[in-house]
Amino acid sequence: MNHDNKAAEESSLEAKDRELFDRIAPSYFEKDLTESSRVARKRRLLKTSETCDRESLGDLLEVGCGGGFVAEYLHGVYATYCGVDYSEKLIAFAKDRHSSEGVEFHARNIKDFEADRMFDVVLMVGVLHHLDDMQDILRQILSRVRPGGLIVVNEPHPGNPFVTLLRKIRKKTDANYSEDQVELSWSELEDVFEEAGLVDIKLKPQGVFSTPFAEVVLKPQALFVPVAKLACLLDNLLERLPTPVLKYLTWNIVAVGRKP
Repeated sequence: MNHDNKAAEESSLEAKDRELFDRIAPSYFEKDLTESSRVARKRRLLKTSETCDRESLGDLLEVGCGGGFVAEYLHGVYATYCGVDYSEKLIAFAKDRHSSEGVEFHARNIKDFEADRMFDVVLMVGVLHHLDDMQDILRQILSRVRPGGLIVVNEPHPGNPFVTLLRKIRKKTDANYSEDQVELSWSELEDVFEEAGLVDIKLKPQGVFSTPFAEVVLKPQALFVPVAKLACLLDNLLERLPTPVLKYLTWNIVAVGRKP
């Protein structure tokens, strides 16, 4: 099946997002090449992966892998890594920078991706809200997970009204920000996981001061690198707060569910 036919099968939302990420690809992977953003993005990823509560992630599939930096950040934690993204420009960068033994990348819509093996963990960071048929796609992804395997997502949520306001402003002012982004509430995300057939679902609030650094490249770096590192240290402390308090402060929710 050629690329044009695949594009025809995409939903309008998926096609719009694919075009957006192809257009902004250079500025998107610049975040992981800029130290102030890199430290915050790596922290977010590590905190997300910690919810798996496993020493090894085994065979890891990342949906919406972008520039492929997870393969670098989690090196030594997985046995094999497979990154899938429907932006051909992002995948081209990922292959150029991160290809190695046990690491592979595919420019595909996850709905069309056919793997030659099953996976132990599926990771999606800021991806689920880009899908307009979340439960159906999660069920498809779950069919590629071994029994007892995990699906882990990190998603924006509306717990903090100030954060929600900032996102609305950014939608109006930043051409590189998806105007179709939605925030999934605590209960909505839990319902999506349950309806997809996942069990032992756990949710955890994530990111207070460090999240803005993960999303925006700030200069001069001489100033913002130490500030970003301080924000990460503060979040290490704040994220020890009880969940009922923390979920009204954070930008994101991490959700993990197990395949029966």
